[in-house]
Amino acid sequence: MIKIPLPTLSSEPVAIKCKYCGSTQVRPSHKSSGKDTRITYRCQACKKHFRIGTGRLGMKPWLIAGGVLALVALAIGISLLSNRPADVPFKAEIEHAKQDQLAALKKEVKKGDAQAQYELGRTHWLNAEYQQAFPLLKAAANQGHIEATYLVGLAYLSGLGTLQNYRSALEYFTKAAELGHMEAEYRLGLLYRDGLATPPNKETAYLWLNIAAARGHEDALLYRDKLAAAMSSQELHRAQEASAQTDAKLPDAIGTKP
Repeated sequence: MIKIPLPTLSSEPVAIKCKYCGSTQVRPSHKSSGKDTRITYRCQACKKHFRIGTGRLGMKPWLIAGGVLALVALAIGISLLSNRPADVPFKAEIEHAKQDQLAALKKEVKKGDAQAQYELGRTHWLNAEYQQAFPLLKAAANQGHIEATYLVGLAYLSGLGTLQNYRSALEYFTKAAELGHMEAEYRLGLLYRDGLATPPNKETAYLWLNIAAARGHEDALLYRDKLAAAMSSQELHRAQEASAQTDAKLPDAIGTKP
């Protein structure tokens, strides 16, 4: 905020002095014409006349006050402008951009593009629009899209956008795990451990949990170690060898939780 000092008005009377002798024994003269703002005085000491005032072109008091007020208003305006918050995009513009992106995705989806199918399906998935997401994700998964394949497995496992089907979940998790999807490897290990859509198999469960754990999946590490405590030394040895052989055939780890 710019501060402009306002003029102060003195309550003390101003003493008029003679221009010639400096005496303060002066009085207004009858020779003042009254046609301008100057006043004619007569000195009682030296008997001479002199004039005091701003003249016709002088600054009148009401003009001075108006100028001060104008400066104050200008200072306030500058302060408000300098503190104005930065402009932000309008919500309508953001929504319009989103609609443009969705329109572009839908155009590519119609062409059968797997990546577009996955991106549009995942957009619906993150918005909890599972029924719209599922067919798009499944179409992408059937073209070999790894992330879409995992999400289809998750949809079947949890009954999101489709009927719950452990056998189909096992199928799609297996496809994604064999393509190196770390989260699918973890989920596959749990399916074999719990015997969902397949007979319980500690060694196969350990195999996939061990691979996911080796790739940095913390939950897989926890459940692998718990499973190992319930396995015989022979089962554990076979499972470790099988996981090493399987891991050597897999591509680099990809995929995280959606």
